[in-house]
Amino acid sequence: MKKEREQWLDVAKMIGILLVVYGHSSEGGPQSITFIYWFHMPLFFMISGYLFKPVNSFSELKFYIKKLAFRLLVPYCTYLLLFSMYKLILQAQEGPIHLSTIINEGVSLLIGGRFITGIHGVFWYVTCLFITQILFAITCLMFKKNLTRLLVVISCYLIAHFETINLVPLIGKSTFNNIFIPWNIDVAFLAIFFLGFGYFAKRFISSIPNYIGILSIFCSIIFMSLYHLNKLDYHLSLKYLRYDHLYLDAIIPITMSIALLYLCQIMAKVNIIKPCTICGKESLTIMYIHLFANAVFSQFFDYGPLFFTIIGIVVPLLLKRFIIENQPTIKPLFIGLNVKRKRQFKVRTA
Repeated sequence: MKKEREQWLDVAKMIGILLVVYGHSSEGGPQSITFIYWFHMPLFFMISGYLFKPVNSFSELKFYIKKLAFRLLVPYCTYLLLFSMYKLILQAQEGPIHLSTIINEGVSLLIGGRFITGIHGVFWYVTCLFITQILFAITCLMFKKNLTRLLVVISCYLIAHFETINLVPLIGKSTFNNIFIPWNIDVAFLAIFFLGFGYFAKRFISSIPNYIGILSIFCSIIFMSLYHLNKLDYHLSLKYLRYDHLYLDAIIPITMSIALLYLCQIMAKVNIIKPCTICGKESLTIMYIHLFANAVFSQFFDYGPLFFTIIGIVVPLLLKRFIIENQPTIKPLFIGLNVKRKRQFKVRTA
């Protein structure tokens, strides 16, 4: 049973990362990009919530944060520094680099989140996931009843929308990027809602009933049709605080995610799809490298969304398989470090 569950999760992550790469191939382009942004990042937070296991003590929480930091932040820093060096080399080839440029770039990288774009554009997700998982772990530790935990998660959802519905318009939508909150910590208040949904609905998600799956697909088609007919004005972007529909920001992402997860559970039963799940298993590697890979290739070739997606998937997989995996010394820097809990020995007294 466990193996089957992991199979469809890999299929879900595979499709999710394909949508992420394709979504970056033509930003602001066809309607399909808009539809992808409606649910693809909430989907990943739901999967994280589905896999989440609560901690039972502060010592476990401390170890959990340490383990999470080594697993997520070590590769984050590695890729951040590596790609920044590449960016500086390109700038140096165009002319002298001023100190102010380096300082501004360094400050932006430290703040992270929505303040970094380009080849670093997807890095916001890692720090936001890091903060979100810690917040949810603390919530589960402090409150033992699921009802109380659910109320905390809903409160976070309301706080997130208070920012986007009340504060952002007050500041000005054209200047929202200047809200000085590092690592998109404020986005974690919305992300914890989707992560919490994945956790609380774990039993339901593990085996989605046919009538719910079919209904979710039907509703998703209706949402997309209404948008196409200009009857629904809805957009979602977690990174850039574009979530200002109090009800739709829950209904649409959850409905479309359930529809996709239901389809993944069906697809996982087909043997032909199983070899393709490697994309799901390497989703973080693909996420880190796909923009960088296309930034390099686009200097020599002109191509469209299809080749952008192919390069964004194939190149990271090849780099992982033939370079990162074959270099034991640097491998932990790119995939994260494993942290083992120290065993506590009891001393027997006579």
